[in-house]
Amino acid sequence: MILVETVQIGMGIRGTIGGYPVSRLGIPVVPLRLFFGLIFTLPIFSFFAVMVHIRFGWFVFHRQVYVILGAIVGVLTGYLEASFISEKLRKEIETVAWFLLPLGLITWVLPLAYIYFFVGANEFLPFGVYYFFPSIEAFSITSGILFRRFEKKQNVKVFMFFFPRVPYPKYWIETPKTLKIELFGFLDAMADKEISWALYYGKYAKQLKSLIQKLPERKHEVNVKVLKAKELIENLLDEIIKFNQESLKIAITFVASCAAYIAYMFFAVANNYFGAPQTYGPAAVFLILLLPFILILVYPFLKRRKLTKEYERKSRFILDKIDAESLAVIKDLVKLAEMRRK
Repeated sequence: MILVETVQIGMGIRGTIGGYPVSRLGIPVVPLRLFFGLIFTLPIFSFFAVMVHIRFGWFVFHRQVYVILGAIVGVLTGYLEASFISEKLRKEIETVAWFLLPLGLITWVLPLAYIYFFVGANEFLPFGVYYFFPSIEAFSITSGILFRRFEKKQNVKVFMFFFPRVPYPKYWIETPKTLKIELFGFLDAMADKEISWALYYGKYAKQLKSLIQKLPERKHEVNVKVLKAKELIENLLDEIIKFNQESLKIAITFVASCAAYIAYMFFAVANNYFGAPQTYGPAAVFLILLLPFILILVYPFLKRRKLTKEYERKSRFILDKIDAESLAVIKDLVKLAEMRRK
């Protein structure tokens, strides 16, 4: 187990990147890689690959080999990166990934240059589409999964950033803040009535509610005002838990819709459904291709927007009922409960 403790107690730090505090301006590697590979690049590549095949007939046999080769290269590259960096982080806490630029040169730049100069410029774009994109997807997904496994095993978070004085990406690890610190941060957000910042603690909401419920409740330790504040805190945590559960449903629906749309595109190409525009005109293209894609994007956006407004309305109603004095007493009780629990 890594014996490293990164201090992250300063409650004045409010900014986040990907849901994490920007204590060192770092980008969390796992959310970045998995989001980029699964949610962003995969749907875009699939859509683009189908479209260029419909328009130019690019997806012939030797270009199908490009896809397989790109996926294999991406998996190997992601495995090498994650394995090397994880091993370095086990020993040194932070490391500069000097090998990534040479590795990227060999993996992506040289094959593209070879195709352009020796095979021909006409093959450059098809090779880029069917080799480059699958390799990037496979690299992102593979490295994201391996870094996630490393984080769970070592109980850390992996961050990265490109610093101006370092031409290579720098990776480092930070230990998660304790539940006690998370609770103080949540109460601090409540005292300032910052709804969006309180929502940041949603991933700890169930644990925080359990901790709040374990606070001592004997009359000589808790007055009526504190009991009321305790109830309001639990109500806000309930709203946050509900918000996260509904958000997860929206995210699952979006991912499933993207997967279904990709499968539909390949099915449509295989059955030559795109010959319809020649008979029915541009309206067929819109109905067959664009309308489902627009619905996939618009529906989760509207659902999330509605969910966020509902959360803000209910949370604001709860926060308007609680005062800073009650929160100050609750903080003292939390410290007392933590000391007794230990």
